[in-house]
Amino acid sequence: MFRILMFTLFLAGASFAAKQHVAVLETVADSKDIMSPSERRFLTDMLRTQAVKELPAEREFVIMTRENIQMMLPPGKAIEDCEGSCLAETGKNIQADFVAQARIGQVGANISISVELYETAGSKLVASFTGLGADVNALIEVIKANSPEFFRKVRGNASGIVRTGFDGASNQTFVVNVSTNPQGASLSIDGRPVRQCMSTPCQIMVDAGEHRFVAVLDHHDDAEGLVTVSANNQEISFDLVPRYGTLNLDLAFPTGGSYEELKIKVDGELVPAANKVQMDPGTREVSIVHRCYNPVTFKVGVVSNKEETFKESLRPVVGGLNLKARSADGEEIILPVYANNEKIGETPYVGSVPVCAQLAIGEAPSVKPLELNIVQGDVLNYEYVEPPQQGGSTAKRRRANAGVNNATTTPERGTSIPTNVSTSSSSSSSTSLSDIAEWLLPLSAIIAGVGLGIGISFELDAEEQYNSANSGNYEEKMDAAKTSQTIRNIGWGITAVGGFGFVLATTFLIVDF
Repeated sequence: MFRILMFTLFLAGASFAAKQHVAVLETVADSKDIMSPSERRFLTDMLRTQAVKELPAEREFVIMTRENIQMMLPPGKAIEDCEGSCLAETGKNIQADFVAQARIGQVGANISISVELYETAGSKLVASFTGLGADVNALIEVIKANSPEFFRKVRGNASGIVRTGFDGASNQTFVVNVSTNPQGASLSIDGRPVRQCMSTPCQIMVDAGEHRFVAVLDHHDDAEGLVTVSANNQEISFDLVPRYGTLNLDLAFPTGGSYEELKIKVDGELVPAANKVQMDPGTREVSIVHRCYNPVTFKVGVVSNKEETFKESLRPVVGGLNLKARSADGEEIILPVYANNEKIGETPYVGSVPVCAQLAIGEAPSVKPLELNIVQGDVLNYEYVEPPQQGGSTAKRRRANAGVNNATTTPERGTSIPTNVSTSSSSSSSTSLSDIAEWLLPLSAIIAGVGLGIGISFELDAEEQYNSANSGNYEEKMDAAKTSQTIRNIGWGITAVGGFGFVLATTFLIVDF
């Protein structure tokens, strides 16, 4: 029995002695300005992850965690102090068989990384590699490319298949739920963007183990943290701290428009169109463009968690218009012209109008919209033809509407088109001068013609009777001549009445027009 017990203790001691402890110390930098502490910690975690892959526990390797190393350090010594030529000695202090550390430096415009691996028993440098990169992501690729061969030195470049035991929890992949407050952040895990989660919330698959999650959202501080993934449907959430100010746009659109139609750029970058724009703190250059208005550019000082207001009445972009109007029978007529319900003149109209203005023409209430394409800097020539209407020719109705009644209802510049006022008198209350002239003109012409015929006929007859007064019965002939003269005078009187009526009708037309 004693021999069996001693043999068991020997096997246990041999098993314990076979384990190799590997420590990856914190990454150090030649200058604190080269890289932030969080970025250096991330590189350390990446190097430690690569060590786990190349030195699995199944091969009797133990990769010491940050907490294990901290607990093994002598009192008063921090884990960040482990650097330089004392790496091997530090490894002995924490009872590690091998110790590795990365150092960050500056080489020109690039960042350098140098990683060394020491065997603590003999203070011997076992392996090392170096590389250059523009940023942290580039250095991560350097670590991934060099780490396999680097850590194989620990196991003596052993080759062959290493069973990893896929039934173990450390080799599983889990579905996790990631959310942020506020939503919409993009996610990266272990320095790599996650294409399946470009906007939180999202559901992704992650290998079991410890991973560094980073959530990024515009105008917020990045949120990051180490998360141990160990189960399906694990909830992972980050609160994002706001880092922005707000620009309130108080704009007036004289010829119509909305904030959704704006193109807003901040420091040359297009941002969503709205009356409230979020910006990072600092001095920002803002440009506002709308198809109907002149561009606006200004600078604004943005302070985090504060609002600034920009108030402006936009200036419309204008083009030229040469507008004429004709009736259906081709007569040139005068009609009022409106832009955005305001009278701007009469035809023939020559002037400038806003390119986005709502144009109209005609007497109220028969105002017709004009669908014209006004272009900035160009003059559009357009002729409006008034459609024929019932109740007489267009020219006649235009003349009727241009009289006294219309003068009392036509809107002046700056006034809106009246919709409740008629431009002609009601037929039940009075008769217009043009209506009187329409029947008086032909009647007076007929009367004047008849009177003129009678007067000429009896004028000739009276003269003939008078010339023959020397022959025959003088008194009888003189009586006949007097009778003809009387009838002649009546004819001339009828002619005068007809002529007066003709002149009166003509006057009515002129006055009414």
